[in-house]
Amino acid sequence: MELIQELEVWYVIPAIRKEITIAMQSNGLKQVEIAKRLGLTKAAVNQYLSNKRGNELKFNNKIKQQIMESTKRINNEFDSVREIQYLINIAREEKIACQVHRNLDNSFKSCNICFEQPLIQLRSK
Repeated sequence: MELIQELEVWYVIPAIRKEITIAMQSNGLKQVEIAKRLGLTKAAVNQYLSNKRGNELKFNNKIKQQIMESTKRINNEFDSVREIQYLINIAREEKIACQVHRNLDNSFKSCNICFEQPLIQLRSK
């Protein structure tokens, strides 16, 4: 049984990076510049563009639109981290990793664990 965070690392983040890479290339950026802005190797960028990485998910139009908007704001690695985190949060709202979990393991068909109330409350200082 995988944790939802593992599914984000294996499926969601690569799919986000792939979509950003494709958008950057369609905006005229070279692979070297894309790699620099995303903090990736040129080989990783090439794998995203040649459909060897990040193929497992197809995002809905809402997330694709957000990815296009985020792509415009990515000029360096710091921007990349901020925008990818923003996109992960949107993917969580859309329950993307939950859909992956359900597809991989039938026992999660009616799961709502990620959205239940916490069992503990943190005390404020």
